[in-house]
Amino acid sequence: MTKDLQTIILNNLIHDEPFCRKALPHVKVEYFEQYHVPLYKLILAFVSEYNKLPNAAALEIEFSNSDSASHESANEVLTLIRQLETKEEVDSEWLAASTEKWCKDRAVYLAIMESIEIIDGKDNEKSEGAIPEILSEALSVSFDSNVGHDYIENAKERYEFYHKKEDKMPFDLEMMNTITKGGVGKKTLNCILAGCVHPQTKIRIRYRKKA
Repeated sequence: MTKDLQTIILNNLIHDEPFCRKALPHVKVEYFEQYHVPLYKLILAFVSEYNKLPNAAALEIEFSNSDSASHESANEVLTLIRQLETKEEVDSEWLAASTEKWCKDRAVYLAIMESIEIIDGKDNEKSEGAIPEILSEALSVSFDSNVGHDYIENAKERYEFYHKKEDKMPFDLEMMNTITKGGVGKKTLNCILAGCVHPQTKIRIRYRKKA
């Protein structure tokens, strides 16, 4: 039975296609450690070339034909491949959340280590000015691919948003309440703009008396 998260991730990458399609664009080779690295490279290469998931038998053959087969860790990699023959049954939501957190943690860790090398002058290509961007990119790792609103697919959510009843704070100006239909919602950020009028500019005000 596989135990560590790296192995569980690799196991589901070759047995769970929805998870593989979701995680693969975000999981980088450098996130893995030790003999998990060559195995993930094989999975990534197989999916990229054939656009489908490999099985353990295919991975074992591909590994035997690769340069990594002659490395000291070859036996450990082959043992790991054989562990992947049986699917590791885990909750799909837990797997996605745990994999995303693992990616974030590894990205931040690697970014910090890279920043230390830059500060110590061991990186000849990057200056200390690159550190904020490196850390920002690591902190932005996310599996959420929703970058907008689909007019058709999100119709239900849009309808609920339009008909959602909000607890609003009214303005002191009646016209503003009319425009905003009762004021602005609580815990919302609002910006109200108005034209700037010079003190000497003449303006006309029209009003009607109510009967």
